[in-house]
Amino acid sequence: MREQKRPRVEIAVPHDLQIELHDDSEAAAALLNLPPSHQREYVDWIVSVKRPETRAHRVEETVRRVKHPRG
Repeated sequence: MREQKRPRVEIAVPHDLQIELHDDSEAAAALLNLPPSHQREYVDWIVSVKRPETRAHRVEETVRRVKHPRG
């Protein structure tokens, strides 16, 4: 008997990242095409900081990295 695929898990995207992705459809599509575990890593990386400046930098860096994963 074949095992059925699990339904795709929704990742809670932080509001500040949602705003950036709303303005950049290429980055939004790239992030959504990543496996849920990779999406979760980016989200955890963003929400794990205390300083707003660091969080803003990580949001910007996330957008850059998902658009250009090797660059």
